[in-house]
Amino acid sequence: MKTSIPGLLAAAVMLSPAVALAAPKPIHADGMTGPEVVKWLQDAGYKAELLTDKTGDPHIKSAANGVNFDIYFYDCTAKPRCKAIQFSAGFDLKTPLSAGKINEWNRDNRYLKAYIDDDGDPYVQYDVNLNAGRTTDVLDDDFGVWTSMIDDFTTFIGW
Repeated sequence: MKTSIPGLLAAAVMLSPAVALAAPKPIHADGMTGPEVVKWLQDAGYKAELLTDKTGDPHIKSAANGVNFDIYFYDCTAKPRCKAIQFSAGFDLKTPLSAGKINEWNRDNRYLKAYIDDDGDPYVQYDVNLNAGRTTDVLDDDFGVWTSMIDDFTTFIGW
């Protein structure tokens, strides 16, 4: 009987009591609450300040990689649970950014959408669904996209 090295490794991992594969943690079918998102961020080592927006939905202030950002909650039809969140960061620049520059970002980059305000200051946003069979592992991946692309965006705008 031939046994391959990958086969032996797989068998060793399956038999080893020291190796435990963690099952993904499901997110509630109606989404997450503000306190659940705060706990998720804090468990990952990030600051998270829970506030309430003018409509009564949760709003979180946080930061990653030296950039302050907000988390807005949407589709809160099963309050206190919300089915979507949006990561959002704004940058107050000395020199206004042009619409052409923002269009360049939006044309060349996926996931994060950007716009400029009336003063020419750029904002960037990333929407995340929290329902329909999602897990915290998927949320972790979405957050990784956000934090890595924030670095790309700050470089792009010369922050």
